[in-house]
Amino acid sequence: MYGKILRRERLKHQLTQVEIGEKIGRSKQWVSELERGNIRLNIDVAVKLAKVLGLTADIFLPRKSKSSS
Repeated sequence: MYGKILRRERLKHQLTQVEIGEKIGRSKQWVSELERGNIRLNIDVAVKLAKVLGLTADIFLPRKSKSSS
């Protein structure tokens, strides 16, 4: 889920995987794996990504669905 969000926001900001990786101290390969959902996102990286993209880190957190009562 957060991989799709990252890709969408990265492309919206016209950034490459290399550029994102450089800004957060990770490799292009790492960013690629994250976008494909092969790596779990931790809160520290979520904060760094959000800052680079001008967002809040909660965009990368799973949403709880409301249960019907």
